[in-house]
Amino acid sequence: MLALLALAASVLVGLSTPAYACSCADLSPARAVEHADAVFTGTVADVRAEEGPGRPRVYTFLADQIYKGRPAGRFTVASSADSASCGYAFERGGRYLVFAAAGSEGSMVAGVELSSTLCSGNVPVDPGAGPLRPGDEREAGHESLAGPVDAGLVKALGTPARPVAAGETFPVKEPLRAEEETGIGWGWIAGGAGAALLLAGAFTAVALRRRMHARRR
Repeated sequence: MLALLALAASVLVGLSTPAYACSCADLSPARAVEHADAVFTGTVADVRAEEGPGRPRVYTFLADQIYKGRPAGRFTVASSADSASCGYAFERGGRYLVFAAAGSEGSMVAGVELSSTLCSGNVPVDPGAGPLRPGDEREAGHESLAGPVDAGLVKALGTPARPVAAGETFPVKEPLRAEEETGIGWGWIAGGAGAALLLAGAFTAVALRRRMHARRR
């Protein structure tokens, strides 16, 4: 009987182990930012399930503030649907501070470069579009390793950038268009002014010579 009880206990332990397979190391806000390739706040606009190991899900975010990475207005992030595999369940319509990394986790879905997990430090935050302020986190089903949103986290995030809108490009210094618009370039103007001064000097010299000859006569 004791042997049977021990065997049953070992089976139960073996069956329950996967539910607690995800274990995360302590993560400070500064380390969370350092380890991530993209850090942003954004709202989940779409969720789709993919077939494959770990039943990955792909989340589409509409970003409003970019703390690290390219200032894109839209991000797609993959995460496992299984919490035992450290998958993070983002809710459609929810706004989050997202820490995402480029690497093997994101490659489980073709065309998705970024991934995020329970160990990344994601924080559910209040709806909005402005930079995070202390106290902006909202209650969630699981705690964040990098949260809560306090002065330390805000300082570690730094000053955010606004995402680039669709069709918008970074400002680039444009060359002067005066020559194309008016047909007269600055070089021609400068050259003409120099020629005029030379002609004026020549006329002045000729006039002085004539006066000198007139006085001698």
